Amino acid sequence: MRYKSGQALGLIETLAIVPAIEGADKMLKAGDVDLVGFEAGGSTLITVFVTGDVAACKSAVEAGAAAASAIGELTGKNVMPRPIKEVSAIVHTHDVDTNCDPDAYVGKPGQAIGLVEVFGVLYITEAADAMCKAGDVELIGYENIYDGYVSALVRGDVAACKTAVEAGCKAIRDLGKEPYSSVVIARPHIGLEPVLKRYHINGMLDD
Repeated sequence: MRYKSGQALGLIETLAIVPAIEGADKMLKAGDVDLVGFEAGGSTLITVFVTGDVAACKSAVEAGAAAASAIGELTGKNVMPRPIKEVSAIVHTHDVDTNCDPDAYVGKPGQAIGLVEVFGVLYITEAADAMCKAGDVELIGYENIYDGYVSALVRGDVAACKTAVEAGCKAIRDLGKEPYSSVVIARPHIGLEPVLKRYHINGMLDD
């Protein structure tokens, strides 16, 4: 969905991507809001933008901030009741559908997702392998935000995702590193799908 100038905005900002995805899911579930922006390009800071009426944005921001800070670092939150028209240009720069392949395969909408994030590609590679070997899950996403934080995303049923995430975190610890963040989202909000499609590994697999 594209943001329309003048609408209220709710924003949260996190360190790295997994807390932002968890926060975005809870924002969409907490209030009658739409996800209109998600900035995850080339920076450790990840920003989530939602729009709706002021009360809905406030509810969404509080829920998203609480969820993100429970599994990672929340760096900021804000509600803008009446942003000036020019602010729409900033939101459009981070439009949630930008670089989203509408045909990307990311499993069945509504299916559980499991995410693990750590500082270092070496560690996430081991974690992703362990995740898929431990549970009946499929590796469908990988994200490197270019400042050291990397994450892997798997999809399957809830129990399998929980098993996979536990195995991924253990694999990281076995290498002497502590995972930065991890989460299982049992029923991701359908509005999260464009973000998951950005994450996908289609076309990157070795035949």
